[in-house]
Amino acid sequence: MWLYVIAILIGYWTLKWFLGKLKVENYGEKYVLVTGCDTGFGNLLAKRLDGLGFHVIATCLKQNSADVLTKASSKRLQTVQLNVSSEEDIKAASTKVKLILPPNKGLWAVVNNAGIFGAVGAVEFLNRKDYIDTLTVNLFGVIDVTKTFLPLVRKERGRIVNIASVAGRISCTPIPYSISKYGVEAFSDGLRREVYHQGIKVSILEPSYFKTNIVNLEMVKNGYDKTFKQGDADCQQYYGEGYIEDCINVVARAMSSPGDINMVIDAYEHAITARYPKCRYIVGNNANYVQRFLWTVPEWLSDFILCYNAPRPTGIN
Repeated sequence: MWLYVIAILIGYWTLKWFLGKLKVENYGEKYVLVTGCDTGFGNLLAKRLDGLGFHVIATCLKQNSADVLTKASSKRLQTVQLNVSSEEDIKAASTKVKLILPPNKGLWAVVNNAGIFGAVGAVEFLNRKDYIDTLTVNLFGVIDVTKTFLPLVRKERGRIVNIASVAGRISCTPIPYSISKYGVEAFSDGLRREVYHQGIKVSILEPSYFKTNIVNLEMVKNGYDKTFKQGDADCQQYYGEGYIEDCINVVARAMSSPGDINMVIDAYEHAITARYPKCRYIVGNNANYVQRFLWTVPEWLSDFILCYNAPRPTGIN
C-alpha cells in the first residue's frame, strides 16, 4: 500500500514540475503593464521582460525615473507616469495605454507591483491617516488598477499578478502594512474565483524581506520618531524611547540578511510566462522555511515564537 502512495506522490510532483515548465508562446506579440517601475522589483522586472521580448508598458511615479528606464531598455518598452493612489491618474493612464496598444489588442498581463512600507509604530501611536495612506497605495491602488485594466486583460485571456507579502499571511509590525497585504490576499483570492470562467489567471507573490528602495533604516527611524511624537504624554511614558530603539533594531536585523532580489523577479517571470502559473509564489528562504512554519502551527505557538524576543514597553517592568 505504501508503495502505491509513494508512486502516486512521485507521479503528482513529477506532473506538477512538468506543467510548471511549460511556457506560453510569442512573447513579442504580448503587452504587459507593470506598476511601480521607478526602482526595485518593478524596475528589474520591466528590464527582464523587455529582454525576453515582451512589449512592456512600465508605469513610474516620477518622470525622471521613467527617462532613466527608457534609456536602459529597448524601443519596445514604453513608460506611463502613474500615481496608483489617484483614481484620476489611473483613468488617464488607461487612456494612454489604449493608445499604445495596437487595434483590437489587449494586455497579456497586469502586474500590480507598486507599494509602500507605510507608517511604523505601535497601534497607540498611529492615527487613521497612517492606515489610510498605506491602504490607498498598497490595497486600493491594486483594486483600482485591476478594475480599470481588467477588460483589456480579458481580451487576451491573460493574467493579473499582485504583490502581497508574508506579512499578508501572518501579521506583524508595521500593522498598517500587514493589513494592506492581507487585503491584497483577500482581493486576489476573490478575483481569481470571480474570473475563473473568463480564462483569466490571478497570481499572488508573497516575498519575505528583500532589499529595495521601498524601505531603508533611516526611513524607519524617522517613521518611528514621527509616530512616537503623535502619542500623548502618558503613552510616550509607558512605552519609552527604549521601546522605539528596540523596534528599530529588530528592523535593522531583518535588513542585515536580505534575500536575493532575483528570486522575486524569477517568480514574477514565471507568473507571466508559464502556461500554468501558480496561484501563490512564496518567495525567499525565510518565507518558505520560517514564515510558512509560523502560519501553519497553532497560534499560541507562533505567538510565543514571535513575541519571545519582541520589544517590550518600558512600563511593563
